[in-house]
Amino acid sequence: MAEDDFYDLLGVNRRATQEEIKKAYRRLAREYHPDRNPDKNAEERLKRVNEAYDVLGDSEKRANYDRYGTADSQGINMDGFGDIFSSLFRGFGGFGGGRGRAGPPAGQTLRMTIKLSFLEAFFGTEKEIAFRRNIKCETCGGSGAKPGSSPKQCRTCGGQGQVVRSMGGFMSVAQTCPTCRGLGESIESPCSECRGQGLQNERKETSVPIPPGVEDGQGIRIQGGGNFGHRGGPPGDLILMFSVEPHESFVRRGLHIYMETDIPFPVAAMGGEIEVPTLWGNSKMKVKRGTAGGTVFRMKGKGVHTENGRSGDQLVRVNIHIPKKLSKVQKEYLAQFDDVFD
Repeated sequence: MAEDDFYDLLGVNRRATQEEIKKAYRRLAREYHPDRNPDKNAEERLKRVNEAYDVLGDSEKRANYDRYGTADSQGINMDGFGDIFSSLFRGFGGFGGGRGRAGPPAGQTLRMTIKLSFLEAFFGTEKEIAFRRNIKCETCGGSGAKPGSSPKQCRTCGGQGQVVRSMGGFMSVAQTCPTCRGLGESIESPCSECRGQGLQNERKETSVPIPPGVEDGQGIRIQGGGNFGHRGGPPGDLILMFSVEPHESFVRRGLHIYMETDIPFPVAAMGGEIEVPTLWGNSKMKVKRGTAGGTVFRMKGKGVHTENGRSGDQLVRVNIHIPKKLSKVQKEYLAQFDDVFD
């Protein structure tokens, strides 16, 4: 294959479960995130990892990829040899005469990072974002031609966007037309506003709803939110990556929240009830008699809650609090305690 294998990119084998693929993606997304990795190649690596997960994270796309080597179910068409060769020689613009002009290419996919606080990612929020993108030129409507005129059919390729070169015998290869660059048309009187590109730049401001439970390194794809293509080409997508700030007391792992708290020695020895902070507010937690330091308690439903109804727990690791300074009375009680257990 000309491109990296998607399974190799994520570091999993072809029998990996969806959960294993998801875990591998999250690990790599954090590793190559531009805010964490200063390597100039990290952003490009992250883009390839996102592409791999977009396919392998979807069961239907993954099945097509395993079968055809592409996520597109029409990747290989067995209706005729022409379609097979067209797929194999796609990089050369076609095989054996070509299949006609495909139209203006799509625009560039844009990427940006949204910074979220720990609580914003936990509960969900709405963020105002602003970015610049290319849209259709208002003067020419995206055609690139001066108002009152229109693009003309390319004389070199006759509007096909391809030229056919004979390879000898019955073999021929269709290549992109060097004159119109595959568009099938040329502009004799370009638009003065966009200089024939059919594009103008705008500042886009919009509000983006962030669902509860998003994680650091995750992202969402907004179809059609990127740059428009030249000469009326469709827009690319906008990919928003999330960078979540850590919390001073809580740590998130999947749907669960982890924290540590101190408990007095008498409570650890005799058991009792303590008040524990959670992201949903303070809550009572029962401590079993004879609890040792390092014991982990589970508080059901106090973790992440997602829009699809999934929820996690809060896991609390307790430490035995030993005071550094004791009063005279406290020392006497401890001495009596020591005598009893001597």
